[in-house]
Amino acid sequence: MKLVDKMKDENLGLALLYNFTKGYGHVPMNVYDLILPLLYHDTFRNCLSAHMSVQESLAKCKEEDNEFFSHLMEEVENDKEMTSKALGICLLNQYLSFEFEDNQMKGIVQSSTILDLNEAIELGQYFSGKDYDEIVNELKKNVKIVFLDSSSLGQDIDLTVLNQYGQVVTYLKTDAQDIVERIKGAEIVLTNKCVLTKDVLQQVPEVKLICITATGTNNVDLDYCHEHQIIVCNVSGYSTQSVAQHTFALLLSLYNQLHYYHTYVENQSYCQSDMFCHLGKDFHELYGKTWGIVGLGAIGRAVANIASAFGCQVIYYSTSGKHDDPVYRRVDLKTLLKESDIISIHAPMSNETKGLFNQEVISQMKKTAYIINVGRGGIIDEQALSEALDHNLIAGAALDVFEVEPMKEDNPLLKIKDPSKLIMTPHVAWATIEARNRLFHDVCLNIEGYLQGELRNVC
Repeated sequence: MKLVDKMKDENLGLALLYNFTKGYGHVPMNVYDLILPLLYHDTFRNCLSAHMSVQESLAKCKEEDNEFFSHLMEEVENDKEMTSKALGICLLNQYLSFEFEDNQMKGIVQSSTILDLNEAIELGQYFSGKDYDEIVNELKKNVKIVFLDSSSLGQDIDLTVLNQYGQVVTYLKTDAQDIVERIKGAEIVLTNKCVLTKDVLQQVPEVKLICITATGTNNVDLDYCHEHQIIVCNVSGYSTQSVAQHTFALLLSLYNQLHYYHTYVENQSYCQSDMFCHLGKDFHELYGKTWGIVGLGAIGRAVANIASAFGCQVIYYSTSGKHDDPVYRRVDLKTLLKESDIISIHAPMSNETKGLFNQEVISQMKKTAYIINVGRGGIIDEQALSEALDHNLIAGAALDVFEVEPMKEDNPLLKIKDPSKLIMTPHVAWATIEARNRLFHDVCLNIEGYLQGELRNVC
C-alpha cells in the first residue's frame, strides 16, 4: 500500500519535496523524480520513522525485496506526473523557486511555514551534493556491509568512504548475542573484536567476506571459513611507526622519571626551592646502554633503528628461532636477559611466547633493567612482574598490553608498592590517527579487491 493514492493528498507531496529541498540545498530537477517514490515506500518510510539511518533503511528494503531497485525505478517512471504536479504547487505557493545554476534548473527552498518533515529533511541531507546518476548508483548497490564494532577505530575516522561499496550499517559495538541478527543479509562483515564462531557463521550463509580491522585473526573461525568459501582478510603493517613511537614514549617517561619531576613542579615544591634544579631521583642516559628486542619484525626493527640513533647497542632474540638479521646481533634468551639494560617485546602471541616472561625468566634480568611490552599481554606473567617490581628484581616496567583487556580491578599490577616503577597505557600504542587511517584505508582496499576479483591480505 502506498501512503496515499497518488496525489489525493497533494499537501503531503509538496511538503515532502519542500522538506527534501530544505535538507539537500539546491536540487537538480531530475533528482526530485526519485524522492516521492522513495518516501512513499512503506518499509523505507517506516524505518526512517523508527529513527534508522538512510543507509540502514535502504539496507532493510533490499533485505526484504531483492528487486527493490527495479521496483523503485518502475515507481519513478509511474510517479513522474505526480512529482511534477507537486513541484508545480510548490512553485505557485512560492514554497520553492527554480533557477538555472551550473547549466541546469535547480529547486531552491523559500521561507515557508510548512511543517518540518524530518524524514524528508534527513533524506535530503544524505543525498546532498549527489546528482541523479550518483543517487541512482547508490540505490542500485545491493551489497550489504555491516561494521559490528566501529568504536574500535575511534570516532574520528571517516567511515562514509564505505558507502561507495554498498549499503552500509555501522554499530559502535555489538554484544555477542546480537551478532547474528545484525549481520543477517550482509555479504561483507567488518569486525575488530567481535567473535565470529562456527555457530554464528552457520546462521548467516550469505556472508562472503569478513574484514578484520586488525592483524590478529583469533576472533574468526578460520577453519570454518576455509571449508565454506568465506574469504577472511586482515590488515598489517599499519601501526609500525605508531608502536615504535609509543615504545619510546613509555620508556623515556620511566627512564627520565618524568612523572616525579612533573609532580614536583606541579605541586609548587619547585616554587619553594632555593636551587635552580632539583635532583630528587636519579635518571640515566640511553647512550651506551644495551637494548634487547624480543621479536625483530617490522616494529622491532623500527625500534632497533631508533635505539641505535640514541647510541644503544641493539641485540635481539628470535622467538621462532628462524629469524636472522644482518645488521643486529642475534642472541639466545639467556644472553639477552643477562646483557640488556632495556628489553622491549614486539612478538606475536604463540606457543613459544605465551607466558615467556615468567618468574624464572624475569629473575635473570639485570636489577637495573627496564622491560616494555607493546606486543601481547600474555607474554608477561603479570603476577610475576608485580612481585619482581615489589622485590626490586628489576628497575621498572612499561606496558600497553595485558593478559585480560580491559584490565580487571584485581590485577596485581594495580597494587604494587611503588607505582613510580610502572607506567601503563590502555592498548593504544597502535592508535595514532595516522595509523588508524592507514588501517581503515587498507580495509577499504580489501573490500575493493573482493568486489573486483583481486583478493589481497587473505588469511
